[in-house]
Amino acid sequence: MQSTRNSSTLEYLRKIIEVGERWAKEAKSKLVDFIKTRGGELVISYSSLGYSPASILYWLITTANPEKTPVLQDTDTIALYRLVYRKSSTVIVFTTRGDDPSLVRIADASRWTGGNILVVTPKPPDIVVEMLRNTPLITVPGGPNEILLSFYESLLSLYTGVDLGVSIGKRLERLKEFINEGYGVTVEELLEKYRNIINNVKEEEHIIITSTKFLEPASYILLSVLMEKNVKASFVPISLLKPKRNNVILIVSSSVEESLLKEKKMKALMSGAKVYELTFNVDPLELPIYLHILALSI
Repeated sequence: MQSTRNSSTLEYLRKIIEVGERWAKEAKSKLVDFIKTRGGELVISYSSLGYSPASILYWLITTANPEKTPVLQDTDTIALYRLVYRKSSTVIVFTTRGDDPSLVRIADASRWTGGNILVVTPKPPDIVVEMLRNTPLITVPGGPNEILLSFYESLLSLYTGVDLGVSIGKRLERLKEFINEGYGVTVEELLEKYRNIINNVKEEEHIIITSTKFLEPASYILLSVLMEKNVKASFVPISLLKPKRNNVILIVSSSVEESLLKEKKMKALMSGAKVYELTFNVDPLELPIYLHILALSI
């Protein structure tokens, strides 16, 4: 029975990865062109589980295209506190909720200040489309599953950021190789490596998920799916973590953060907390993709 469930999960994941990769490769040209042909400050914004894809694009551009210095912040903060003090910004919004009222607020703020805006979203209701007026959209398949929507948007961000990259040499070439190979080939190994940890976490009464700021957006994906499965879960940034006896903590990390998190792990264990670890030995720029796939397997 377990073998049948595992086989079904593998088949499901490979199928949605194939669909997502095909869509993202087709959709990226519109996003790449939008970024290349618009001027002013580049703002990457998000609502709901659009946080992860927005963060992926931000870090790829920051790392691989140093001539650009994008801003990353949620939609309402950008609409209320930044666009009103800027002219002609270029705004990209990622959201997993097409009915989010903040989409209208940021579109209006961009229009009032003469900016350019593009929204990556599941198909919005007609009333929202009307209120967005002529705001260009990239419509994401996969609704209403917000975890899946975030995964597809994250693939789009990865492909777009790599296409825009002009530096980091061999690292960028390796990312392109992984993209061309496709993520479906990694699924079985990924589940085999982390399945026991995830199964144990699901059995806990309450779990505290923690990570560095870099992996916070992707960690929220894991938090969301655990909460959907009725697991009592919360997120605390690693810098604010104060473990106590009987706490159950899941540390999400990249292998490059090992020395940084070693001290935090030891303090947690010494306090009497139980500690699980999800450590990924992959390029941190693509790590959120693997965490999405793992979340979709739960």
